[in-house]
Amino acid sequence: MTLGFYYHIPIVSRNNRLFVPGYLGVFLDALASEVKTLYLFMHDGNQRHLAEADFELQQKNIVFISMGNLSPAWHRHFFHRHIFSRISRAADICDALVIRAPTPLAPFFKNYIRKPRLIFMIVGDYLEGAKQFKVKSLRDWVMIQYLKRNDSLFRQEMRHTDVLVNSPALFNKYEPLSRTIHLIRTTTLTRHDFFERSDTCQNNVIELLYTGRIEAAKGLFELVASVAQLRSRHINVRLNIVGWEADSKKSVEKALMEKAQELTVEKFIVFHNRKKIGDELNEMYRNADIYVIPSHHEGFPRTIWEAMANSLPVVATRVGAIPDYLTHEKNAFLIQPGNVQEITLAIERIIQDSALRQKMIQEGLYTARENTLEYQTKILVNKIKDVAIT
Repeated sequence: MTLGFYYHIPIVSRNNRLFVPGYLGVFLDALASEVKTLYLFMHDGNQRHLAEADFELQQKNIVFISMGNLSPAWHRHFFHRHIFSRISRAADICDALVIRAPTPLAPFFKNYIRKPRLIFMIVGDYLEGAKQFKVKSLRDWVMIQYLKRNDSLFRQEMRHTDVLVNSPALFNKYEPLSRTIHLIRTTTLTRHDFFERSDTCQNNVIELLYTGRIEAAKGLFELVASVAQLRSRHINVRLNIVGWEADSKKSVEKALMEKAQELTVEKFIVFHNRKKIGDELNEMYRNADIYVIPSHHEGFPRTIWEAMANSLPVVATRVGAIPDYLTHEKNAFLIQPGNVQEITLAIERIIQDSALRQKMIQEGLYTARENTLEYQTKILVNKIKDVAIT
């Protein structure tokens, strides 16, 4: 099969080598390993994207077809004709074209792409995110109106398109709208990422870990407050935050440290910046004792699979697809979002209850083994083939 793929994350090309963010790169390499040729219809990155593009694509059957420089979302929305003029003929080579969504251009592919079967691979929900967004300015209001409009157009196009979704909640939402719909699992986990141990929390300092985007909606302010509560109970914890922030001025990180100083726990909050997927990131998981992701809203964070594969007990909120895939006090400890006290009690319980902790580690490893790229990509490609030939 010759497969096309689009997503708005740009590719950085250097000396005929292609670089993308690690979470996307491992997926694209795995996808390419299951098809004859993988055509990437994507945007050119620039200096601004160099830091994020830390993964070199390895598969030799990947072909990059440029859609030009990545412009702002509003520009892509209103000037899509010019963007698609670059790729419409090249796309005819493909048997199917997978559009990872949500993305601003998703509603417009049908107008320009003739031959390949179009498939939306939906891994999130713009509208759900907009509900959590606090309007502080006219610009914020305009952005929310744009997201609503784009979502409306996206829904209209879905009636003529095949859909893959990565959560039961998205399946239930889009099943009445789509031509066909299939449930998949998205992951960055490979067989090489596993690190088995029977227990954690054996040292004097209990290392808590969060990995992912640094933003308020991830529950990080509540997590910092929980560290203060735990230390007031003479529980010796340290919070390690690994990730990146959209704002180059690191406004959220600064606000988190101000919060930590206010609570006098700034010595026990450590920022490690972005870590490259693979050995660098795995080292952070393997030096930790408990993984905590207290998000206010989510799809399903791939970082949970990564933590489980590295034998970490997981504390997560009952949001998005998390409760669809995880069971409380079996392979994770599930709590309500936005509740500092629940975060504190969950961490304290895991530290004090060795039997529960060891059970969660073993069940987590078992769950993670079913969610490797090697396993899930074969399922994904088989579903794409089934759709493309119908």
